[in-house]
Amino acid sequence: MRRITLLGRTGTVILMVGLAIVLVSLPPPASPSSSGHRGSILPEEYEIEHSGVYRPQTGFQISVESTDNVRVYLLGVSPLEFDNWKTQVRAAYPDLDHMLGDFFVVPLIFVREAYPDLDDPQIEDIMDIMWNVSVLEKGLQTHPEIVLWQSPPSSTLSHEFLPADVLYIMFIIANPSPDRVEVETKTKDLTVLAPKERVVLPAVLLISIGIALAIPWLILRKVKKSTL
Repeated sequence: MRRITLLGRTGTVILMVGLAIVLVSLPPPASPSSSGHRGSILPEEYEIEHSGVYRPQTGFQISVESTDNVRVYLLGVSPLEFDNWKTQVRAAYPDLDHMLGDFFVVPLIFVREAYPDLDDPQIEDIMDIMWNVSVLEKGLQTHPEIVLWQSPPSSTLSHEFLPADVLYIMFIIANPSPDRVEVETKTKDLTVLAPKERVVLPAVLLISIGIALAIPWLILRKVKKSTL
């Protein structure tokens, strides 16, 4: 009897610990910041809706609503690789130094991959081709390792992402259709105390063990109360 009571109380403690681990993996009720954008994407073009450096346990939630199916991509590049790409872009397009802010580095790398023989490019030439879906597809074929997540064609979607490493991340929307698409996007930063993938298995094990130990004790208590 005492053994069952001891195991039962131990089980409730283990159960509480498991539930606490689950709680620390959840994002806080209020996000540090959020942003939204409403606009249109031209036929067979893509746009970068959001970009920035994210670290483990800091990510974001995105949501998209559009008038036709679009594709959403999350692309991630390590800081070292991003600096390397910036150097390559400066060497390939020395006359476009005014366009070499962080926002344009990856699109210009994709242009270089799609048009390696483009000589003496002018800004008009670059802008005409840089946002083409075909350029995006060529860049992703050449660098599949940077694709963190991609959606199926959809007009409504929501997705949460937390990186495992420090990454420069871009949230991209592509319009593969021959028609202009109206799109509304929302981005909300997320912060968690512990990544979900690291805590789910321990939490499940602790909760399962806690329940298994507590059930006989709870049954015993119920039987005792019914006999009083």
